[in-house]
Amino acid sequence: MHAGELPVRADSYDPRDISFPEAQADVDLRQCEFVRVPAALWCTTYLLLAKRAGSECRLLVPENMGVRIYLNSLGLFSILQDNGIEFDDRDVHERPDPQLVVPLTRFDDETEVDEITNDAYEALQGSGLGSPNLYSFVSEIFSELAMNAAQHADSSIGAYGVIQFHSFRSGQRFVCGVADGGMGIRKSLERNPEHREFIPDDWTAIEYALRERVSGTGDTYRGFGLFGVSEDMRNPGGRMIIHSGIGSLQVTEGLEGASQRTRLFPGTLAYVSIPT
Repeated sequence: MHAGELPVRADSYDPRDISFPEAQADVDLRQCEFVRVPAALWCTTYLLLAKRAGSECRLLVPENMGVRIYLNSLGLFSILQDNGIEFDDRDVHERPDPQLVVPLTRFDDETEVDEITNDAYEALQGSGLGSPNLYSFVSEIFSELAMNAAQHADSSIGAYGVIQFHSFRSGQRFVCGVADGGMGIRKSLERNPEHREFIPDDWTAIEYALRERVSGTGDTYRGFGLFGVSEDMRNPGGRMIIHSGIGSLQVTEGLEGASQRTRLFPGTLAYVSIPT
């Protein structure tokens, strides 16, 4: 499950809008047999924004106990509890996940990003996960994504990041995910009048944001973060997904796919998968 699979009727329901119409907002994961990091970040962002908009919110938890335990270990349930969002976690026991480097963690500014990044690097060093040669690289990639959110998102709910080690069918990988409920890439870039004519929609704005020296600040010394990460993901085995508003773009080894219109992500999601 991810935002691109939402039903069409939900496409225009943006919880960032003051006119958000839903008195009750439910995220239904009952039939999910697996929830990946981007989906967990979408659940977090959407429910927190809907709650802030005045909706009564519920997470309908997966019927699969293993998935419920995973979401609990990821930190999703504690975030929802802290924000007064209803969910049913009966019979879900605590089980530390040794492959979880950074659980779902909120940050609001650059200082907190630095703290999380340093903690992540120390956790990686003591983890024995993957190749030690990658630890600084994983930390730096996460820092770039998180700094981008902290500096540009202007999110009413802050931003959330996670780092995890996964064993996929294709091999072992580190995954980094960052999401915010902010203005989105297009509106961020539009703060610089020089960019406005080149970014008529969300999907075009994402492509434009991955260019070198493109920034909404107008500072010629900025605009290297997403560009640098996307270049790194063009190396063997790399993968990056950017989803902002109703646009998304995937970057993989030696290839940048065409951006596309998709279902709404209220803010910006950046997800990177790195082979070990």
